[in-house]
Amino acid sequence: RFYASNGDTLDYVYELEGDTLTIWGGQRGSPAYYRGTFSADGTAVSGGWVWPGGGYTANMVRAE
Repeated sequence: RFYASNGDTLDYVYELEGDTLTIWGGQRGSPAYYRGTFSADGTAVSGGWVWPGGGYTANMVRAE
């Protein structure tokens, strides 16, 4: 769950299958989700957020 400074809350469901991470906005199967794949060494995830009418690329790297 994400808590915004204005009092809004957003629920998320995380799913990990093999090296693929899916973060559903709201409930599993939602049209708003992030899907990314972990690198072989587990230090990065590459993917993107998708929702009806839009989306964007979002890549993450583990900070040392």
